[in-house]
Amino acid sequence: MNITYPVRKKQQLNTLLLITALLSGFIISLYTQSEFLLQVNDIWQILTAYDSSDIKQQVILSLRLPRSLTACLIGFNLGAAGLLMQGLTRNPLASPTLFAVSSGAACVTALNSLTFAMVSGLPSEAAAFIGALTGGLLVFLLGGGLNTQNNSLRLILAGIAVNGLLTSLTRAALIIADDTAYSLLHWLSGSLSDIDWLRWTQLWPLSLAALLLAVSTCRGLNLNALGEQTAFSLGINVTWLRIRVCLAVLLLTSISVTIAGPIVFVGLIAPHLARALCGRSHFILLPVSGLSGAALVCWADLLSRSIVPPAETPVGIITALIGTPFFIYLVVQGKS
Repeated sequence: MNITYPVRKKQQLNTLLLITALLSGFIISLYTQSEFLLQVNDIWQILTAYDSSDIKQQVILSLRLPRSLTACLIGFNLGAAGLLMQGLTRNPLASPTLFAVSSGAACVTALNSLTFAMVSGLPSEAAAFIGALTGGLLVFLLGGGLNTQNNSLRLILAGIAVNGLLTSLTRAALIIADDTAYSLLHWLSGSLSDIDWLRWTQLWPLSLAALLLAVSTCRGLNLNALGEQTAFSLGINVTWLRIRVCLAVLLLTSISVTIAGPIVFVGLIAPHLARALCGRSHFILLPVSGLSGAALVCWADLLSRSIVPPAETPVGIITALIGTPFFIYLVVQGKS
């Protein structure tokens, strides 16, 4: 006998399963793949019998906890940013990766860290924001992304071209600055290996502000899904909506790239997973997309430490291996 659930109950069950996957990945990431033979009981001891002299507890608190929190928040940011981009453009292939927002942030941040004259001396957050803005604007201008009728193929081609340009500039910078090339190359692959509490404190305030801004766009994006003319007739200022969405996307992406480098394809995968779980309302999709992105990055980080221990595979490589076939599937599905 087949058991059917009301739509709302299905959404609640799916969200519960997603939260369970995220929490289990978060807890496992705190104690696995460590040279100190950590156990889940060590986490319980921190909560019930904290001992500042216990080296295992200090490893979890000082190294593992900030890394896992940062992985989850960066995944949440990128998942939310991808949903905002897809909602604004009504393009299922839109994401910070494809629209060169991530590569733009990475390029200018890299140039800034290598003290190139034109961009040196900027705070890393400002450099990433400028790069994200530049990359996104180039793609939208070349691809006609802000026109009333979007051309998905033109946007994709523009994204590929701008991504190629920005990646080439970044590689040229690496060749010129040979002495710091290795550490920068590791960061450009999307890495969480150097995360500490300082990085966390740099990440969460701006992320929170950007997410609150994103929440304020949900009603407008719901109406925008019906078409810009319909949204305008229902009282939505479409231009102001675009500005708020773009600002939220730039903030979410740039701060995430500043902390961990470009972790690709999370913003593409998470919104599609959220729609499959919870329908179409952006009030629900936004947190579920964020949770999907958080679970993806958290488990990718866990996998990155498990492939060739004790060495780490950059998280961005793991997400690229997952995201590339997913992107191909979406393109083929769109043409079928």
